[in-house]
Amino acid sequence: MGSFIPMTTAQTNEKWKRLDEDVARGDEDRWLSSRYAAIEARKRLIALYAFNLELARIRLAVTEPGLGAIRFEWWREAVAELEKGKDPRRHDAIEAVAETAIAVKTLLGLVDGHQAAFDTGDAELEPEVLLMRAAAGQLTLAHGWGPHIADLAPAYARARRGVSEVTGPVLPKVPAPIRPAICHAVLRFDYATGRRPGPLAKRITLVRAMLQGRA
Repeated sequence: MGSFIPMTTAQTNEKWKRLDEDVARGDEDRWLSSRYAAIEARKRLIALYAFNLELARIRLAVTEPGLGAIRFEWWREAVAELEKGKDPRRHDAIEAVAETAIAVKTLLGLVDGHQAAFDTGDAELEPEVLLMRAAAGQLTLAHGWGPHIADLAPAYARARRGVSEVTGPVLPKVPAPIRPAICHAVLRFDYATGRRPGPLAKRITLVRAMLQGRA
């Protein structure tokens, strides 16, 4: 093992507060859904979403392919170090996925997906399905909703980007255990019509979706 010095409880709490606030600002829909998860499950969702958000931001920060490749490689190497049992790099998102034991395969898949989208300029390659499946998997593995996620996640992503008016197929009720990872997708019905609901409208929509199992 390396020489990682464990954080104090106060430092750890501050780290999770920063991550939570960052996801709230950068990925409000998923953050709102995560509020309905139990505390420990919510931490796993926030760790996953914070990691994904860092990767998504690369395309906003750089346009030069070489610089993008360097940034993605940093994240790939950081994950590889976790797989080898090394101490996590001093970065909130890396420490969070290490603490919550998010699967290395998932993390590398997110890196690969975002890099593919960056390299080609094709947002369709962003790992939306993997992210939603991984989020559901943080809550329970026995939900049987995998095939539906494959239809739902891309439809939600396209509507949120404002490039599609298609809301996807009619889906069965979302199983209660995974609703905090899925029900934000119900907002695609607003996005597909060009509406951009505010925070209060989103909260009202998500309360109904959580109660009814809509997505």
